[in-house]
Amino acid sequence: MRDRLQHDRERPSGAVSGAQAAWLGHPVTVAAIGVLIVNDLVLKPAWPGVVTGKLSDVAGMLVAPPLLALFVAYAARIARRVPPGGRTAAGAIALTGVLFAWMKTTGTGAEAATRAWAVLVPSSWVVADPTDLLALPALAVAWLVWRRAALPPRRDAARARALVVLPAAVFAVTATSAVPPAPSAHAVEVRDGEIVVAVPDWFTIASADGGRSWHEWKGSRSRSPSSAPATRACVPSDPGRCYRVVPNRLRVEQTSDGGATWTAAWEISRGRQGWLDRVYENPDPLGERSGAAASQAVAVQEVPGGHVVAVANGTDGVVLRDVSGRWRRLGFSEPGPEGARLSESAAAPLASPGKRIGPELGAAVLVALAALLAALGTTEGPRRWPVRFGICAGVLWTSVLLVVTAEGTGGLIALLLFVPMFAAGTAGVLAVWLRSRPRGTRLLLAAPAAFAAVFLPFLGWSLGVPGDYAVAVLLALLLCAVVLVVAVRAAVRARARGTREHGRPIRGAAKE
Repeated sequence: MRDRLQHDRERPSGAVSGAQAAWLGHPVTVAAIGVLIVNDLVLKPAWPGVVTGKLSDVAGMLVAPPLLALFVAYAARIARRVPPGGRTAAGAIALTGVLFAWMKTTGTGAEAATRAWAVLVPSSWVVADPTDLLALPALAVAWLVWRRAALPPRRDAARARALVVLPAAVFAVTATSAVPPAPSAHAVEVRDGEIVVAVPDWFTIASADGGRSWHEWKGSRSRSPSSAPATRACVPSDPGRCYRVVPNRLRVEQTSDGGATWTAAWEISRGRQGWLDRVYENPDPLGERSGAAASQAVAVQEVPGGHVVAVANGTDGVVLRDVSGRWRRLGFSEPGPEGARLSESAAAPLASPGKRIGPELGAAVLVALAALLAALGTTEGPRRWPVRFGICAGVLWTSVLLVVTAEGTGGLIALLLFVPMFAAGTAGVLAVWLRSRPRGTRLLLAAPAAFAAVFLPFLGWSLGVPGDYAVAVLLALLLCAVVLVVAVRAAVRARARGTREHGRPIRGAAKE
């Protein structure tokens, strides 16, 4: 092994990258690439489950290290450095194992992996599952493949194969089956003494105990209740007592006088209903949209001691009224079609601090950056070289805008543009700002104040206060206006103070 590493140090960089390419072009790696593509695009959608899930993990352990090592080797070659081949391979395998363990054992790792993968594939979704660590021994196989691929007699042919399989390898590690839309309860009715709930394209389930437990419905599919949902239902022994759903709302109304007057029996406010629509939104912007969280059908079942009311609430699941008059929401307890059930613990919370406000967070960052650049623009350096500062500030702000607003396949392009634009813009802004002795730095507090003005109302909306999104927007606008007025007054005072200190106004440079 020592001789191999010494040989790696002595050979030219082209030989090192050739060894990494040979690793990617080895028959075992090529076979793993094929398995990864076929499994993610064909087998997973057709037979979702443990086998297809673990198969992707094992294949990924064989494909990710050589792909990562190849990119590192070529990056080193461009930088005119010679990385040790064996150490590069070992580092790629170790990094793959560490990152895989992190994203499979922690919620933070899974969320970070989902966001990183979304830059390339917006439909990607990484779920923390410690049982996936069973795929880690495949990294030992990847090391053995590297040892074989690095041998000079085998390297040339494998290197040629790598040129062909490289695009497929990149596609394989980023390919993922489309994220299906959230299940949506479309219809509910009482049939053969059971409450039957139809969830099109997912399942049909029934309850014989008033919604306390659920099982797969064994009735005829031709008689499924999904075709004609009932929006009004009455108590069989008391036809004057009825319930109805309100279109496009999570709301159920009741009457006890045959429909002469109706009052609210159960509802969720419009603001919280909008929050639930975000909760159930399909994360794949190119995929099929999830259904709305809205009451769609109602059924009444007479039971000893009273009656039970069941309402199909679309993506929000089902809401049940028991004989005591208590209403409870039931959410879908599993995302997959097999064995899916309804449970009260699975109902989506009506508030979750900091969740589902990614676009608003991006807007707050953009506003804060604009406030920061405006504050820097009031100092002496930017006033002396306004054009230069304006160009650099525009490049910096635009680079952040690209990342914040990027979606779908444009995410990768935005990321590639962001790095050089952000670096150039930041360097230019700092160079102009620091060229003269910075003064009036207290104005820089406008940046965090502007961020808070935009973000805090939406953070409160995620907590349920305010409950209406429109109110949060109005509060953000009002707070931004207050920050703007205070910042402008502070800037005017700072300029007047500078004028008194210098004995004359600080004029902008006539030349740029």
